Amino acid sequence: MEDFPYFLYDPDLFLICDKAENMYRKSEGPMFRPFSAANPDQLVKSAKFSQSLLLDVKKVVDTLATSMPFSTRLMTAAQESKKSVVIDMIRKTGVKTVPDIMYSPDGIRFDFHSITGDETRIIVSLKWRDM
Repeated sequence: MEDFPYFLYDPDLFLICDKAENMYRKSEGPMFRPFSAANPDQLVKSAKFSQSLLLDVKKVVDTLATSMPFSTRLMTAAQESKKSVVIDMIRKTGVKTVPDIMYSPDGIRFDFHSITGDETRIIVSLKWRDM
């Protein structure tokens, strides 16, 4: 074996910042990039749309939490890979937005998202088997 370390330390490549500040947010030098002014329009729009998605999430979760027969039928259909039955059951809960549904032997995942192309989405993962 050689007498030199496997990794040669170059202090120019690995700057050590003595202060608790982020070295990339210093106000001088080539690394400084100021943030643009805050414009909450898109955030507000997204939050408003998420309110309707949350109502759909609540309908599905409340139905699963309060109806043992519904939950049993949904779980059985999912485990038998009857996706059209699962989607139809979720649709019958009264949701306005039918989520993308994925399931595995461990649980089910609902991906509620906008049909209009808005990037707002709410993902709910529920498990039905202890791992």
